[in-house]
Amino acid sequence: MSQYKNTPYFLLLLVCSLSFVCKAEPVEIGNTTFSHSLLNVGAGESTILALDFNSDGHQDIIISNYSDNNIVAYQGDGKGNFTETGHYPAGDNPTDMSVSDINDDGLLDVAIANHETSHVTLLYGDGEGSFKNAPHSPLNINVTPHPHTAQLKDLDGDSKVDLIVDNRTHNGLSVFKGLGDGNFEKDGQLIDVGGDPYLGFTAGDINGDGKLDLATPNQDEIGIALNTSIDKQSFSLKNPIPFESSFAAELADMTGDGKIDLIVASTGNSMVIIPGDGQGLFLEKDKTSISVTSGAKQIATGDINGDGINDALISNWSGDILVVLGSKDIFETVTFKHPNIPNPWGIVIVDLNEDGKSDFIVASGDNKLAAVYLSQDQ
Repeated sequence: MSQYKNTPYFLLLLVCSLSFVCKAEPVEIGNTTFSHSLLNVGAGESTILALDFNSDGHQDIIISNYSDNNIVAYQGDGKGNFTETGHYPAGDNPTDMSVSDINDDGLLDVAIANHETSHVTLLYGDGEGSFKNAPHSPLNINVTPHPHTAQLKDLDGDSKVDLIVDNRTHNGLSVFKGLGDGNFEKDGQLIDVGGDPYLGFTAGDINGDGKLDLATPNQDEIGIALNTSIDKQSFSLKNPIPFESSFAAELADMTGDGKIDLIVASTGNSMVIIPGDGQGLFLEKDKTSISVTSGAKQIATGDINGDGINDALISNWSGDILVVLGSKDIFETVTFKHPNIPNPWGIVIVDLNEDGKSDFIVASGDNKLAAVYLSQDQ
């Protein structure tokens, strides 16, 4: 971009948007260099999922496109390249989505939250990269004001995935028990999370008992609900963790001690990592606070630098992409931007080129591009 160094910023943005000549330098994270390429996706606030939808052993991806009302599927070749397999209607304003086999045919299906509605769209996969509406889709789940997040998780241990969506007006999550044939019980069970779960939830085994527990980014705190299910779904609400303007939360072992930690980012200028004790508590006195640019949107976790400890990737609407490197001692951070992704939103971490190192994808929230970052041998 040296030929543009004296160009006014607004003109530079125009040049980039019209011709895509803006070049971003490779990103150095830890001891790994990541090159990048651009992928044409759909418009709007995206969610990205990595999965092997055609069982060829390579990671594929699907991306929900809020403004285009669809999902787009891309087949991966194991070298970091992708071929679009199709666009599929996903209801109005598709936001968060989740994949699992919901109709017991051995193929991956998709559940998609439809923002500004009371619906969840269900798409059946054909095992080759195509998806079609389930006969009973969309589901009217009657949550208010609308769902942000839809996840497929087996919460009660019956080997059938359940459908979980945020139910903000009732300060909880609604769980619709899976029947294993593609259907879910009509009446959802409300799980109290102690506040307004603005952006849904994250699930993980917080207390090491083999059951999935829940953490929710509420308006002014993080709600923690431990799974006490035996023969039916039940949860015990723990004391909330204060955190102003929480927007995204994830559960992962960031300290390499085998215990689940809590990662939270706000819409303001802060994020925290709070270590877990492995018994169901998070040690607030030992938390690490990290300053970030405003507008955190999503958190993804995975081992980006290949040291065997989870790292965190955070997208920020203000333009920054933040990496927090997990550590047994001190967390390190790397911040960078991509000129063609002015408002990062959707993110995912996964090994796309099959070199044993994690790669990642960052999609824009307001244009039709995503940046695919691939680790390079040194």
